[in-house]
Amino acid sequence: MTNSQETNGIDTSALTEALETVREAGVRSGPKAARVRWVGGLKLRSYVRNHSFMIDEPTHLTGEDEAPNALEYVLGALGACYATGFVLNATLRGIELYNLEVTMDSTQDNIFTFLQLEEAGHSGFDNITAKLYVQADADEAVLREIWETTLQTSPVGNSLTRTVAIKPELSVLG
Repeated sequence: MTNSQETNGIDTSALTEALETVREAGVRSGPKAARVRWVGGLKLRSYVRNHSFMIDEPTHLTGEDEAPNALEYVLGALGACYATGFVLNATLRGIELYNLEVTMDSTQDNIFTFLQLEEAGHSGFDNITAKLYVQADADEAVLREIWETTLQTSPVGNSLTRTVAIKPELSVLG
């Protein structure tokens, strides 16, 4: 039986055991899946594992603004991935965190292309700034090292900064 010790609200023995199980399984590519259904208007519901969440557009685009839009979820997912990675990396090093927040600011290149108002440019992000605010039981140099590791290994960050093959298909229901 292992002794249970918590760092940052994480059972470090269980985490170490889980990571070893993952390593032993040797499966490096983790399949992910999502399903998105149109609810009506500009509202959608996304289903991921045993969870679901709404997607909506702001009222100035005739949405009801009851949820973030898809691009805002991407920005939030990137910030959450950075925060998760930092907590994980700090915990693995035994560093106690007292406060952590990641702020995300971005600009979109040209929303007009998505709205079919212009053809030039692209409708995605052209700039994202992520800033970590952290209070921890470690000096700044160690925290910077953990932040850099987090940025380099972020699954969402890597998905946004590297080319990802997307294979669109269409199936018309009759």
